[in-house]
Amino acid sequence: METNNMFEIEDSVLKKCTPPEDVTNITIPEGVTKIGRNAFGGCKNLTEITIPDSVTSIGRNAFYECKNLKKIKIPDSITNIEIQAFTRCASLTKISLPDTVTKLGLQIFFGCENLTGIEMSDRVTRIGYEAFAQCKSLSKITIPDSVTYIGDRAFANCESLTEITIPDSVTSIGPDVFQGCKNLLSVTYMGATFNPQKIKDSKTPDEKCREIMREKLYGCHPNEILTTVTLPNSVTSIGAWAFYGCKSLTSIIIPDSVTNIGDSAFADCKSLTRINIPDNVNDFGVQTFFGCENLTDIKVSDRVTRLGYETFARCKSLTQITLPFGMTHIELRAFGGCNSLRKIAIPDSITSINEEAFLGCENLSEIVIPAGVKNIERRTFSGCRSLIRISLPDSILSIEDEAFVNCESLTEITIPDSVTSIENGVFDDCNNLTAVTYKGETFNPQEVDIDKKLQELSKR
Repeated sequence: METNNMFEIEDSVLKKCTPPEDVTNITIPEGVTKIGRNAFGGCKNLTEITIPDSVTSIGRNAFYECKNLKKIKIPDSITNIEIQAFTRCASLTKISLPDTVTKLGLQIFFGCENLTGIEMSDRVTRIGYEAFAQCKSLSKITIPDSVTYIGDRAFANCESLTEITIPDSVTSIGPDVFQGCKNLLSVTYMGATFNPQKIKDSKTPDEKCREIMREKLYGCHPNEILTTVTLPNSVTSIGAWAFYGCKSLTSIIIPDSVTNIGDSAFADCKSLTRINIPDNVNDFGVQTFFGCENLTDIKVSDRVTRLGYETFARCKSLTQITLPFGMTHIELRAFGGCNSLRKIAIPDSITSINEEAFLGCENLSEIVIPAGVKNIERRTFSGCRSLIRISLPDSILSIEDEAFVNCESLTEITIPDSVTSIENGVFDDCNNLTAVTYKGETFNPQEVDIDKKLQELSKR
């Protein structure tokens, strides 16, 4: 590690800069390749920073709350800028991004209150969650034709923004994109221009944009209350939030031409009861069917290899589902809050079940964990009150905290000898659990300190 009066550098990463209070201008030393997480965080007296061409990456929170930073030049060598990199740089007025930067992540310029302009290259494809939220002086922004995705609240509370043109390339527009943009009078998208302050039926600007998109891309008439949709064969991808919040939609026919379904594409479609996913679909986004409270039946394509974050979370009427062989991952809270789910067939191809995957599945009574899974992660089956039987394979190496908390119907369980790590609270509030078998010993957890007992046995 190299350390001088201001810079702490390790393996060419600038870990921390701690300038004296009277220093306002900084030049980062040549040879640094990455500006690390929070490296300049809270350096409130800095007004100008020079980045050398050796730097290729700017880390998370790198310049967080550099409140007096007015000037920074990002060299062409930069290929990656992580989330919240310039959050709350309140004095920053203008910034130019090189052609090498293709994504603007979460809250990257959040709270840059004096930012009046930004130059984006025509290689940027994504504008993330709250990327420019609270940029109260931003009066004009040009979104390049390369952008396909605008995340939720991307321009929230940009009070000086009066007009914006969204290029036709954008097929994913998140909720509340222009929330609090009280002076925004003109939005142009896909050949249509509207005044956000005069939208009928109390629609938000992002809802109006999705309405326009559905008409142009999917042939759905904007004045109809969508109850059924048949997508044309020309559609190959359903963008993020495409049918988000279509609360009257009861059914949709997706053609075989579709290969991808984006984030939250059908989230909060509360009347949707069933859906067939074509065999060509190989990927779900996050929260694809989140909050589809009346969805009872879904056929998942054989080509889908993972269920993303909260894919089916809060699908309260879903009673059973068969996952295809070939699927390998079930992500965080994929079935969280599916309190009617009674039966699920997990294929042997699954190797990873993330934490809280089945959180609150109150009617799930039995589950078999495939032999490829190595860890029972945190709160995976928490609140599965009807779970009476679970089979753990010999591949399991660890059981994380609160994995089975509040599984009130579980009466017995066998932990395979392969498990070498058991965290605290695994069986908390399993009040009817009377037999745990582990490392050749069976005991009643109601009669011992179960956490202490399990950890003692795990060391054998």
